[in-house]
Amino acid sequence: MWRGCALGTGLALSLAATPAAADEQTVKLIQLLIQKGILTSGQAGELLRETGTPARGRHAKPAPAPAAATESEPAPAKQGEIRVTYVPQFIRKQIADEVRSEVLTETRQEGWAEPDALPKWTKRFTLYGDLRVRYERDSFASGNYNKFINFQDINNGSPFDLESYNAGTAGAPPFLNTTQDRDRERVRARIGVRALIDDGLTADVRISTGSDQGPVTPNQTQGQPGDFSKYAVYIDRANFAYAGVPGLQLAIGRENNPFFTTDLIFYSELGFDGVSAHYEHDLVPDLNAFITGGVFPILNTAFDFSTNSETKYNSANAYMLAVQGGGAWRARPDVLAKLAVGFFDFNGVQGAVSQPCAQQQGGAYICSTDDTRFPFQQFGNTVYAIRNIVPYTGGALGAAVPDPQYYGLASRFAVLEVHPRVDITSYHPFDVELDGEFLKNLAYDRNAILNHGPSINGPIGPQNNIGSNGLYQGGDTAYIVRGEIGNLEIHRRWDWNVSLAYKYLQTDSTLDSINDADFHLGGTNAKGTILTGSLGLARDTFLSMRWFSAQTVSGPKYDNDVLQVDLQSTF
Repeated sequence: MWRGCALGTGLALSLAATPAAADEQTVKLIQLLIQKGILTSGQAGELLRETGTPARGRHAKPAPAPAAATESEPAPAKQGEIRVTYVPQFIRKQIADEVRSEVLTETRQEGWAEPDALPKWTKRFTLYGDLRVRYERDSFASGNYNKFINFQDINNGSPFDLESYNAGTAGAPPFLNTTQDRDRERVRARIGVRALIDDGLTADVRISTGSDQGPVTPNQTQGQPGDFSKYAVYIDRANFAYAGVPGLQLAIGRENNPFFTTDLIFYSELGFDGVSAHYEHDLVPDLNAFITGGVFPILNTAFDFSTNSETKYNSANAYMLAVQGGGAWRARPDVLAKLAVGFFDFNGVQGAVSQPCAQQQGGAYICSTDDTRFPFQQFGNTVYAIRNIVPYTGGALGAAVPDPQYYGLASRFAVLEVHPRVDITSYHPFDVELDGEFLKNLAYDRNAILNHGPSINGPIGPQNNIGSNGLYQGGDTAYIVRGEIGNLEIHRRWDWNVSLAYKYLQTDSTLDSINDADFHLGGTNAKGTILTGSLGLARDTFLSMRWFSAQTVSGPKYDNDVLQVDLQSTF
């Protein structure tokens, strides 16, 4: 095919050349096309007849005798040789156009040589991504309590004996930093590919920077762990999606948030493992209804649990079962109102008290519910010790009883969510968005939490929600209100917007491990304001500034301010 195309193109160019050059070049190209099987002898003869070139052979009429012989007179034609003495200009142009048309038709059908086009298979793939560079300043208020325990570090490592620490016979647990300001330069880079497999069926895979410390950590802090070490990269999205039925969307794998929510309940970039379905339908003109549901695994028990014991324990898997319904009403061409009500049941995330757990050979404890300890925590949820340690009596009289503990969530979580939003574009570019969300943990049971003993304390209790009076001060409610003005989406240079929000989250209003990671440095048990401003610098590239000022809702003082300056581009 390539050789045929090249010869055809050469013929077209030759015929468009000067008459003198065309004679020799055209004959050679026609001969070569015959040899390659692209033209038959009959086709070549027809081509020569169209050009008006006299054939040479037995049946040719004698040519008139030249006036005088010259040294430049061509020699007699050899057997099988075809000669063209002259091709008129309009014939050369006609042949060139025909050859060009045939070549382009053939290559267009095969999809490999159409001008400015790619092969058909490449059209099934879409490459996308984004890059964000951030400066962050984390500032802490004077007088902050400085003994908030980092329970995540304990649960991801060796159990901690809090009783021995309180008795002065063991070292300190890991503590959160609540007093020393920090400056961080951070990078987030993501790139993905979406493939169209068949009508309505796509596959999506994306990789991203980040860390394996939890689900809300896509940033890479520059200078960590040091010496220009390479950034870690993780699979961030991996899913099949089907949208072949009007109004219906199905997804399985790791996908984007399929629900209409804010970061009050889910971090804006959280990946959802599991399966989801979304259906929407126009009830009447300008009024649309939708419903979304899914099942999402949150924790899967380690296959060999318990690893270092010949006794294996039952699975303690955790799932989120979720459903959300709502509608969108186009009240006017420039006013869109949307409302959703959802229910999110986090089944199995609560920690469970173990069976009586005795010391094993070598001094270790292996307890039946160790796998119900939470794998990741930001800040705020009430936790409690989950090991039922059998007292060890082999120590000296009066010595502290060993009590190495892991910690689980004290509350169940079944969250009712209400999310209204109104977009008004009447005064573009001064568009307005009014947004809010309300959460209520319907499974919250204060008495059950107190029965777990969150205030069994000493100098430091097993959770961080005890007030100065020693009483538990947790709660089950959260809300956010937000207003924005300007371009609701920034795509071009000088697009802009500003927004102001107020957040309030009680301790156990929602799961603190998967909500916003920036406000109060992540989690619940916080209240305060968020000010944001963004300015477009180029196509899909903008500079933004966000300022968070937050305080604890209950318990010891822990106030902080966070400043973030981002340069971000999507492609």
